[in-house]
Amino acid sequence: MYGCNHISEREMAIGKWQFSEISIHDTALYQILETDFMDLNADSTFYYEITQANKKMEGTWKYNNHQLYLKYSKPDTTRVFDIEILSKSDLIFNENEKHFILKRSE
Repeated sequence: MYGCNHISEREMAIGKWQFSEISIHDTALYQILETDFMDLNADSTFYYEITQANKKMEGTWKYNNHQLYLKYSKPDTTRVFDIEILSKSDLIFNENEKHFILKRSE
């Protein structure tokens, strides 16, 4: 396939994402505000804010085999999320029972 520009899944994940929902079994855990977002940066750093959960977290990230790994600066821990959907406009992933739905920011 000459002439096609292939974008890797990691490259597709890079960008600013707006949280739409965080839930367990279709029950919302937090009220999501317009200011709640996640940045997955090209330099493998991440930052996110979820106002109602009082979370402002940062660290490094990697994408491997349909999983998103977030290595937090504080506390020093790594969380692994199974990617359900990754497209130009949608990012949906799970961690155990938690379901995270994000939309790409403009």
